[in-house]
Amino acid sequence: MTLRNLLKKLKNDIDPLDADLIIQHVLKLDKAQIYSNLEKEIDHQDQDLINKMYKSRLRGEPLAYLTGHKGFWKNDFLVTKDVLVPRPETEILVEAILEENLNDKTILELGTGSGVISISIADEVKNCTIHATDISIKSLLIAKKNAKQINLDNIIFLNHDWNNEWLFPNVDFIISNPPYIDKKETTGSEEGIWFEPEDALFSKKNGLHDIEVILKKSKNILNKNGKIFIEHAPCQKEEIKKIGTSNKYKNISNLIDLNGDVRASVFKC
Repeated sequence: MTLRNLLKKLKNDIDPLDADLIIQHVLKLDKAQIYSNLEKEIDHQDQDLINKMYKSRLRGEPLAYLTGHKGFWKNDFLVTKDVLVPRPETEILVEAILEENLNDKTILELGTGSGVISISIADEVKNCTIHATDISIKSLLIAKKNAKQINLDNIIFLNHDWNNEWLFPNVDFIISNPPYIDKKETTGSEEGIWFEPEDALFSKKNGLHDIEVILKKSKNILNKNGKIFIEHAPCQKEEIKKIGTSNKYKNISNLIDLNGDVRASVFKC
């Protein structure tokens, strides 16, 4: 089968960009090389792998799990089924905290997953110290690999469950993209989420349990005028503001994503 016919077949059923990326990944060609060699014959082994990835994508499996990587901020990151697929909306957390003076400051990330948030910050500000935590050992192994490929030495990775005791030193900033989806409210049609780790997605109490725990416990370790940056669903903004107010945070502000939605909130001690 030629590249032209293979592309036509894939693009009939899946997003054209996904079709391009699958073929680029398998054939190790860039887009220009693909479209300048449309009459190239594809061998059976490559066809089989492309068809396997195509069928998985057709079932809704995230492209990042099929190719094993995902771009975030300024780098490309290793991604496996042990971690949440990084979303472009989450970059708003990185953008917001980088507006602070992070020189010689200490940052705690709760729920680092593949490490994209902490690594992106550490890569921009080499003289800050970041403690990046996760409940999953498998996630931490991926995060460590991602940090190593960028040659960073200002991140300390720690295995920790925020529902248990916190033994961290005081920090200047806390950042988190915790589970905040209410599983009861999911319809089953959400793109790709049923392939991702449930512990990284779903939270009890209408999706607010983990955020409530984090906001309550963070008060005990944040330095004076310290801030916490936390991602949540746009529909949760009022409830989260109430949680912040009840825990006596001040100057609660919102972060607006490119869609005009409140994607995260910032709380100051």
